[in-house]
Amino acid sequence: MSMAVTMKSIFVLAVTLLTIGSTRAALTQFEKQRLYDRIYQTSLRGPRFPGTDQQNSMLDSVAANMDVAGLTTSTLNYTIYRWDPRWWSLEATLCNGTRLGFNTTGYYPYSGNSGARGVTGKVHDAGSYAVDPHTETANFSSLDLDGLSPGTIAFFDNPTVTKNYSLPGYGLFGTSRNIPRKDIPELGNLTNPHWISAKSLNFTQLNQMNVAAVILSWVNTSDENAALQWLPNNAPPGNGTYTCPTLYVGNSTGETIRSLVAANEVETMTVVLDAPSIHSPSYTLISHLEGKKKAKDTILLYTHSDGPSIIEENGGGKLNETAWMGQRPDLMANAQASINIEHLGAIEWKDVQTPEGPKYTATGRLEPMWTFANSSHASDNMRHIYLESFDGSPDSLRMALLNPLVVDGKLSQWYGVGGSSVLGYSDIPTVG
Repeated sequence: MSMAVTMKSIFVLAVTLLTIGSTRAALTQFEKQRLYDRIYQTSLRGPRFPGTDQQNSMLDSVAANMDVAGLTTSTLNYTIYRWDPRWWSLEATLCNGTRLGFNTTGYYPYSGNSGARGVTGKVHDAGSYAVDPHTETANFSSLDLDGLSPGTIAFFDNPTVTKNYSLPGYGLFGTSRNIPRKDIPELGNLTNPHWISAKSLNFTQLNQMNVAAVILSWVNTSDENAALQWLPNNAPPGNGTYTCPTLYVGNSTGETIRSLVAANEVETMTVVLDAPSIHSPSYTLISHLEGKKKAKDTILLYTHSDGPSIIEENGGGKLNETAWMGQRPDLMANAQASINIEHLGAIEWKDVQTPEGPKYTATGRLEPMWTFANSSHASDNMRHIYLESFDGSPDSLRMALLNPLVVDGKLSQWYGVGGSSVLGYSDIPTVG
């Protein structure tokens, strides 16, 4: 058996395999301490956006530890065009001359670079885009963007998409310890800012409609939950950025801006998103562990190392996580199975709706664990082994093994580390 590993797979594999199933060997004190050290020290490096020193130092550390473990390693080197957000702020100049500063929750990746001076213009309340109840994607036709003057700053609501992992889009292969579906209510109602990645703005069209910058207001989402989400996870094609600097504000801030605009109290607003783009080196790390039979057949194990935190590894668009598939076709050609690892586990936090607005609160539970698998006959044994591995696991661990289905001729999305859908939609046994 050989093993192809990209990014920090050895570290993540240890976390995955050693924490499920109380019937498995328990960690020793030494192993617990080393695992804690690795997780804590990895978090100190964050955020690890693609091509940053933090991400590259992470890769270097993983490569060094792979060498200590006796694995042979190689790299696929490349240079990426990295968008580097350095400073962002939002202000309004009122008609009476008062200047107001507003709290922002973050920025829209690769939306543009205003420089330190920012973009100043008249603000227009475009309303809110609608969320399609069937596809759960954004419908921007509901926005009022007609007849704008050049240089307009558009303001509109940014509803959070609710993800549904139930039928008809997704089938359920099984759950941890065969727990009933009702114990994982999130299967039919998973609400998290991350799902905004399912929608994106057409900045080229916005520019053509005289929009110079955008302010997006979260809806029914707390500032704490929305803070510094790197969303959506996409970027313009090629080496470049869009030309429409865009910032997010929290729900209460959005309501304040809307009321000021409605009362005609705002003279201008200024969006500052100082975010130049630079060429940055990075690489994909590949290691190989030869099996006893020294066969060419491979089991692929891969993940990615870029992201805003130790838990949420959504990197931000410019790093092509599937490049290794084309550059090392031998790995794909010889693949007999694939394990795709995405995100570490976490304590569950949710927005609780209160009369004062959404409040970000710990539920006291673990986040549900979502795993995808394909339905090929060759995958039967792999799915069975995976479900069996949860026998004896603690009640706090809730896992659902899902299968994307075809609805109206369209295959439902496979979520996971970039490129996992290539394997997931194939006949190669895949869990991820």
